[in-house]
Amino acid sequence: MKTSIPYCFLNGAIIPVNKASVSLYDIGLLRGYAIYDGITTFNNKIFQFADHMKRFRHSAQSLGLKVPYSNQEIEKIIYSLIKKNSFERTNLRLILTGGQTIAGIEYDPQHPTFFILAEPFSALPKVLYTKGAKLMTLDHQRFMPESKTTNYITATQFQRKRKKEKAIEILFVHNGKVLECATSNVAIFTGGTLVTPSHNVLGGITLKVVLTLAKKHFTVEQRDISVEELLSADEVFITSSYKDIIPVVKVDGHIIGDGQVGNNTQILIKDFAVLTRNY
Repeated sequence: MKTSIPYCFLNGAIIPVNKASVSLYDIGLLRGYAIYDGITTFNNKIFQFADHMKRFRHSAQSLGLKVPYSNQEIEKIIYSLIKKNSFERTNLRLILTGGQTIAGIEYDPQHPTFFILAEPFSALPKVLYTKGAKLMTLDHQRFMPESKTTNYITATQFQRKRKKEKAIEILFVHNGKVLECATSNVAIFTGGTLVTPSHNVLGGITLKVVLTLAKKHFTVEQRDISVEELLSADEVFITSSYKDIIPVVKVDGHIIGDGQVGNNTQILIKDFAVLTRNY
């Protein structure tokens, strides 16, 4: 039976989320000094746990933060949360901060704040997967793009405009290059070749799985993509832990391909569905 109040993990204990609290002097709150990672589950199994932890630890290292638990310990904690919350599918948010501030600007790496939020997966409308979605472009490159920090200022600032534009995501572009979405990775098809950006972007975990699936059918390239190449692509799609694979048929006011979900993207959606159904 599902719990009415979700349980989270905070600094050594699994507790109801409404009982959890951190200090107002936590450097993650006071100075925004923190990292984040989002994980999902399939069949109550953590999806690509090792890859997520590799990325999480890379992000921690880039900020000089210390992850206070081993991978094995974190995995055990997550499974306890999955069992405790009993969601049909669980989304998990791992947050690590430097902990209590010292003189308002420093921190002690030996005493971080670490918590995990568990939430029920909320499915997006099926029409996005069958008819395709729209992206809204924005000239921006994330700070420390290869690390997943909690700095989502630009992404948050433009959510109202995204909704007004009826876009599923904000696509960051910079210096004429396509980068990544606010909370997703992007890829294109040019003929039978799948291309995805490789520089100044966060390495996507779901994208990594999709690229492995794609190599069975297509040529795969990881390189820079110009905005012009994106707009002239035959197909475009985005991937993320909480979205899986969403086909894109419109970018700003430009129609991608023939405006329909492409055959290549449909192949990947089907292959991904089979993989996750049997995960």
